[in-house]
Amino acid sequence: MVNNIRNITFLKKMFKTPWYARVRQHFPLPELHYYEDDMVRLATASPITIGWPKGLKKPLFAIIKDYEKYPRWTKYIRFLENNDFCYEYFDLSAHDWLEKARKFDIFVGILSNNLYHLQEMRKKYFTLETFLGKACFPSTAHILLYEDKTLESYISNACDIPYAKTFVSNEKQDALRLIEKLNYPVIHKMDPGSGSLGVEMVRDRVQARKIVQQAFSISGRATHSLYFRQKNYIYFQDYIENDGYDIRVLIIGNWAFGYYRRVPDGDFRASGMNIIEKRDLPEEAIRIAWKANQIIKSPMLVVDLVHGVDGKYTIIEFSPICQVEKPAQLAINDIPGAYIIEDQSIRFIEGKFWVHELALREFLQTNYLPSKTNAIVRTN
Repeated sequence: MVNNIRNITFLKKMFKTPWYARVRQHFPLPELHYYEDDMVRLATASPITIGWPKGLKKPLFAIIKDYEKYPRWTKYIRFLENNDFCYEYFDLSAHDWLEKARKFDIFVGILSNNLYHLQEMRKKYFTLETFLGKACFPSTAHILLYEDKTLESYISNACDIPYAKTFVSNEKQDALRLIEKLNYPVIHKMDPGSGSLGVEMVRDRVQARKIVQQAFSISGRATHSLYFRQKNYIYFQDYIENDGYDIRVLIIGNWAFGYYRRVPDGDFRASGMNIIEKRDLPEEAIRIAWKANQIIKSPMLVVDLVHGVDGKYTIIEFSPICQVEKPAQLAINDIPGAYIIEDQSIRFIEGKFWVHELALREFLQTNYLPSKTNAIVRTN
C-alpha cells in the first residue's frame, strides 16, 4: 500500500519539494540498515566472466555491504563466485578497520550516498590507496565525484564536456553579482542529492537572491537533510527547454544501456519520478556519454542528458555510481539487451545483465590487471 501511495504523481512531486523535506525532518526517521539479501533473484541475468592471466595470483577481495534499497554487494559476490575469486565481508566502519584491511588486495563497494558515509569512505579509501597500496572499487577519485555536482561542473568546464552551463560561487558578493546576469528560469542544486532531492527551479532574481542570502548566512540554508545545511556556495544551472524527457545512458567500457525518464505534467524534473520508458536510444546521446567517460575513466559512468528544443543533446549530470533495481537496463521492443559501441557502428545484443557485475569486471580489466601484468613483465 505504501508503495502504491508513493507512485501517485502529485505525491512524487510533493516528496521532492524542500517544504516536504523540512517538515519530514520533525518526524522520526528509521536508522539505515542493510537491506535483505536479493541473491535469490539474480540468476535471471547472464553470468559475467573474466579471463585471468596464467601465473598471476588472484587477489583477495574485501566486500563492503551497502545500505541502499537495491544492494550492489550481492551482484559483486555473484561475479566473484562465478569466477572463483576469494572474498570476505569487511566492516569499513569498525574502529579496527585499518588493522584488518592489511590482508586484502581489493576493496569493493560503497556504504551509501549519505554525506557522512561519503566523507568516511573518501578518507578511508584515500588511505588504503595512497599509503597501503590497495586497489579500491570505486576509487577515491570516483567516490569524490559521486554526489558532487560542483565537481562535475568543474571537470566538464575544464575538459569541454557538453554539460549544461553551470554557475558555482563560494563568495557572497560574487554570487549576488552573478544572479543579476542569469537568464531565468535556472535550476538550483545542492550536494549531495539524488532523485531530484535538493533540485529547485528558480524563476527570478528575487528567488535567487533569497537562496544566496540563506546559503551565505551564519547558519547556512536548510536542505532536504536533517544533518547538513547548504553553506557558502550556490549552484545554478541553465534550464534547457526540452522534449519532456531526460535520457539516462550507462556506459561500461564499450557497453551501453539506458532508458528515457518522462517529466510529469506541471514539473521540470524526471529523476526520481520513476516514469520510465525503455526503447531505442539515439546514437548521438550514446556517443556523447561514451566520450565523456573517455575523460572521466570510470568503470561505469551514468550520464543524464536532455534533448533540447534546439535539437542538441546536453549532459545535465553524471555519476560513477548508481542504484539498479533490475538486470534489464535497456530494452528495445520489449527485448532486453545491451549496446556494443564500435568505431563505426553501435549494435544491439540480447540478454539480461547486472551492470554492477560488468562494472567490476571493467575495473579489473582496465585498472587492476594492467598494473599487475606490467609488474610481472618488469620483474621478468
